[in-house]
Amino acid sequence: MKQEKDIIFNGEFEDSEEEDEDQSQEYDSDEDLNKKKKKKSLLNTNKNLIMNVSDTQYPVVKFVGKMIYKFKLQYVPYQEINNWDFCWTDNAVLPETLAKMQSHQKINHFPGMYSLARKNHLGRNLNKMQKQFPEEYDFFPRTWMLPNEYNDFKQQFGKAKTFILKPEASCQGRGIFLTRSIESINPTEHYVAQRYIHKPLLIDGLKFDLRMYVLICGCDPLRIYLYKEGLARFATQTYIAPNTNNLDDVCMHLTNYAINKDNPNFIFNSDEKKMDVGHKRSMSSVFQLLRDQNHNVDQLLDDIKDLIIKTFCSVQPILQQNYTQVDNYANNMCFEILGFDILIDNSLKPYLLEVNHTPSFTTDTPLDQYIKKNLIADTITLMNINVKTKNEVIQYKKDEMQKRVLTGKKTKLSSEEKKQIKLQYQKQRDDYEQQNKGNYELIYPCSRSYEEYLQHSLKIYEEWTGANIRRNQKKESIQINQDTQNKSQSLPKKILLEKRSTLYKHIQSRINTNLFPINKNEQNKGDEIIQEGEEQLPNQIKTIPEVDNDNYVPYEDYQQKSLESIKDFCGYTEKRGIELQILDLIQYRKADNRLNNSLIYQQNGQNILSPISQIKGVLQGMGVKNEKQFAIRKNNKNVKSTQKQNYEYEQDKLQENSIKQQIIPSLQIQQQNNLQGVNGAYIKPKVFSLKLQHPPKGYKLQSLPLLMQQNYTKFRYE
Repeated sequence: MKQEKDIIFNGEFEDSEEEDEDQSQEYDSDEDLNKKKKKKSLLNTNKNLIMNVSDTQYPVVKFVGKMIYKFKLQYVPYQEINNWDFCWTDNAVLPETLAKMQSHQKINHFPGMYSLARKNHLGRNLNKMQKQFPEEYDFFPRTWMLPNEYNDFKQQFGKAKTFILKPEASCQGRGIFLTRSIESINPTEHYVAQRYIHKPLLIDGLKFDLRMYVLICGCDPLRIYLYKEGLARFATQTYIAPNTNNLDDVCMHLTNYAINKDNPNFIFNSDEKKMDVGHKRSMSSVFQLLRDQNHNVDQLLDDIKDLIIKTFCSVQPILQQNYTQVDNYANNMCFEILGFDILIDNSLKPYLLEVNHTPSFTTDTPLDQYIKKNLIADTITLMNINVKTKNEVIQYKKDEMQKRVLTGKKTKLSSEEKKQIKLQYQKQRDDYEQQNKGNYELIYPCSRSYEEYLQHSLKIYEEWTGANIRRNQKKESIQINQDTQNKSQSLPKKILLEKRSTLYKHIQSRINTNLFPINKNEQNKGDEIIQEGEEQLPNQIKTIPEVDNDNYVPYEDYQQKSLESIKDFCGYTEKRGIELQILDLIQYRKADNRLNNSLIYQQNGQNILSPISQIKGVLQGMGVKNEKQFAIRKNNKNVKSTQKQNYEYEQDKLQENSIKQQIIPSLQIQQQNNLQGVNGAYIKPKVFSLKLQHPPKGYKLQSLPLLMQQNYTKFRYE
């Protein structure tokens, strides 16, 4: 965009809020009128950007927007309307406002800038950084926040020290006073107290400070520019070191323009070409004067730049957290011109006094008019606020929307893709700003690394907000999960009997494997006994039978179980005799049904034993050294016993067969009447719904088919 910076601004500007009406002119026909309206509409939307100036009081801002950049000024409050392209406000901006903005819109404030602009927040943030870096953060006077640090501040008195006290959120020198006595301070009022710098650098016997304009145009990452021109504001009375007689002479100790301009001694600058005259001068003229006095101005400027960058480092996490536009990869929706007040002592060391998030753009003198007009114009140019950029952003959003409509889903970018996009935008921005920075100088990023200050600032912010606690908890939980996963991979896989299918596989594996593997020593002893001539049991299992992979679950988790668990279970079953008797009855009836309705249970030598009998048989068999082994098979649940036990078993079998012959007819009639009893199904749950008197902790008796609690049993009957 062609700029017309040579237009002279005389400090006043009036703009009509009403649009020109084309209807006052006469046209030959309504068709010509419609064409004119259409042409005007296109002109306003495509060629002229809308600049919202409803919340600014400075005529120079409106002048630059209207006369230099040909913006269409808008006076409707920017919170109530959202069709503007560029907004300039004199007040702070909330994160909610930024969240409602579109990608092509820009505003001249960052949310969260109170962390620098308010004196108490600035002092607190710098003090925190100074504790970690005492030598690097010594560029501001020692500061106390009252009344919180009143006791510490009170101990500073007693010697010939002077302190300057400022209200937390005031400006233009209001409420500032000097003191040497603690009694003059109200311990309940909120002040920011600082050590007074007794030996400032003087020019013409006057104390002065510098108003330097700093542009921050990115917070993630930081992007900082320093304007090469600024203001030097002088006191109007010859400086004398503070004592009890002159502490109230504000025109001697304070350099604020709002205080000194009412002093009769104040000399206004009347010619912009003579910037070294008066009590308000240009910064460049002061630096030139210091060079003429053989001062090292280049080193002074380097120290000032370092001071500015470190100040931003202390609050960068706060600014980043409040900048909520995650899709703004160009990092350019917000910018802010800050006024840094710098005081120089007689050793040419700079001190930061305060930071103004809305520096005054009043133009009382030609010097103000010249500097501030060019400052605002260069800022708008540097931020690339023009129609071409707006149209490119809008077109990019339209393309994204079209892709979303065609694909039916929003494109999610990975962190690496987002990083590449940011780098691409950053390169484009570097190329543009390098050619259009005007009187600005890029001071960050720079060749020097400030990463340690940024990292410590982030650590302080996380401790203050509690984000480090949440992050540490998350890391601990992730570490625990990883350790658990690694441990589970190294240890044998445990069997979870939550689902019925998993339970059946579990039982199948136990049927086809030895329930209680024999130790090597015991196995050797058993081999010795067999070698001596003792007969081996006919039904003894020497090896684990082959099973299907689908039904086999490793039984390694039971190999470490001792015999004590079975003994405990036996004692437990004696206490639960009534319930187990019912289980025996159910088991007996089920086995009988399968005996009569399936070919599987028609084999010779079918054994039907109760759970208690089988468990006792196991205990008795294990009491004899290697004379009996216990094994469970899928279709035949036999307990290996001695010849005596086999004889007793044959007698029990004859008795059971006689009982079966009596109950089989009744069972067949019941199966005909009850379809749920066919094919070995259990009897209706409502008949055998049991409530155990003393169930173990965490145990819940399931509906039929009944299952024995896995914590107390070593097998389950089919």
